[in-house]
Amino acid sequence: MSNYFISPLTNQRNEWWRYLLTLVLVITGIIGFGRVPYMIGAALKGVSLKELDELSPDEFTSLFSNNENLTYQLFVFVVGFFMLLLAFRFNHRVPAITFFTTRKRVDLKRFFVAFGLWAVIEGILIAIELNMNGSAIKWNYNPETFFLLLAICVFLVPIQTGFEELFCRGFVLKWTGKATSRGISIALINGLIFGGLHSMNPEVTALGWFAMLFYILSGFFAAFLTVMDDGIELAWGYHTANNFFGLLILSSEWQSLQTDSLLLDTSKPSVGWGLIAILAIAYPLMIFLLAKIYRWSDWKKRLLG
Repeated sequence: MSNYFISPLTNQRNEWWRYLLTLVLVITGIIGFGRVPYMIGAALKGVSLKELDELSPDEFTSLFSNNENLTYQLFVFVVGFFMLLLAFRFNHRVPAITFFTTRKRVDLKRFFVAFGLWAVIEGILIAIELNMNGSAIKWNYNPETFFLLLAICVFLVPIQTGFEELFCRGFVLKWTGKATSRGISIALINGLIFGGLHSMNPEVTALGWFAMLFYILSGFFAAFLTVMDDGIELAWGYHTANNFFGLLILSSEWQSLQTDSLLLDTSKPSVGWGLIAILAIAYPLMIFLLAKIYRWSDWKKRLLG
């Protein structure tokens, strides 16, 4: 297993407490710096820090535009991303690439292949949804806000998804690799952790247990790609395309990040056919296509140890 991505670090700075220290450093950095943009934004609007703390959640959200809120929320992930890089360098004392891939450098071609495949799948699903439920989906294009949203997505979403993949499919995956060499077990654990990290999202309140199942299986899917491909590039590309479409093309009134997307779904929260199709058809199809493209091998050894 020593040549596989899920293998634990081979240097002498691989003790369990170093992983715990990295976790503490990332959380501390996010708490310490993640709120700074909101404080600056509020100050520019004449709202003091004390007044900001006294705002209700609805008042807090309404204080800023959708694009401002999105930028400030994504900034948290920028902080987390760079805190991880610092921890890899100075705590684990390994090159950051170690947590990205087994290859000599991050394979951007893999990133864009996965991005493109998932974009096509998402485009097909949205087209079907428009045909089946067009009355609930409204044209929401506003040139005054859309192009700024596009810039935010281009520059910040890859970092947001990069942090989530680097943390969950890089750092956490290697951490659990210290306990087991079974790739399937590591992917399952990763899915459960990914689901737990999203358990406070509004989608869970709106959709109940199915939303948690969706997050867990999505985490498992991304971890499975990482286990089989020896790097996070494919999972990162898929995740980025998924968030691009959810923020830029079709959003809903009840999702965790509100945006001025091209299309707005005004229907009530429900477990629609699209979510089921993603789990039952889209994820297996992606695995099949990527396995063919990259000629994955050693399935039994990678998954069962």
